[in-house]
Amino acid sequence: MERLQALFRPLGVNVSVPSLRVNEQLQLVGDLLNTDRRSGLTLAPEAARDAMRRQIGKRITNDDLLEGCRKAFENGFQRVKLYFMCGLPGEREADIDGIIDLAEDIARIGRSVQGRTVQVVANVSNFVPKPHTPYQWNAMQSRDYFRTARERLYRRRRLRSVQIKCHEIEASLLEAVLCRGDRRLGTAIEAAWRAGARFDSWSDWLKPGLWWDAFCQSGIDVDAIVHQPRALDDPLPWERIAIRQGRDYLRREQLKATAQLAENQSGQVETK
Repeated sequence: MERLQALFRPLGVNVSVPSLRVNEQLQLVGDLLNTDRRSGLTLAPEAARDAMRRQIGKRITNDDLLEGCRKAFENGFQRVKLYFMCGLPGEREADIDGIIDLAEDIARIGRSVQGRTVQVVANVSNFVPKPHTPYQWNAMQSRDYFRTARERLYRRRRLRSVQIKCHEIEASLLEAVLCRGDRRLGTAIEAAWRAGARFDSWSDWLKPGLWWDAFCQSGIDVDAIVHQPRALDDPLPWERIAIRQGRDYLRREQLKATAQLAENQSGQVETK
């Protein structure tokens, strides 16, 4: 980044960065991007509490995040965008509340540093247990769970400078079926297309009913695919695709995450 700044700054070119992992490097961002053109910083903490991040293998802390944001505000950033996931295995109300608490803490730091209101946007996506990840054996949370979590987030927000954006629930459920299903999906996708499904990644065009009908007609049990956990020794449809980190590695990581979850729930970790 230092080399890029040295190369482009004399040419009047502004350098920005995409979503950053929240680690010790974040504390250098403000110094490296010391230009007067930027207005925002995008970070992906994924979870709002240290204990949950340890469970998903993210070795970062809220202290890292808050200190990094403080440095960014000191260097002129006026807007911070954060990406979180809702519905992670073992998630508790404290994890959901933590999204608001963390976002508002950042907003307060920004106001303290700059003497004016800064904008903090918390983008909250619905967790989909993806193939070829340690959570591929886990179930996804239900519609009702995500609706309740969304309502809780909106209800707890106190600062107007903090904005909450939640991903469309039906789109996340559709994503889960499409990435976790078997060969019958081909028939279902064609059926949905013939019924008029187009440009479904755009919320204005998404028609979930067409897809649920297509899955039903194709004999696909959405509940079994999306909302039921799978045993570690179950054969999985996507395992026909070879990846560098295979089943043994993913299984070890799954067991580590399960052990961390048990530790979290035992009350042996801080509530931060």
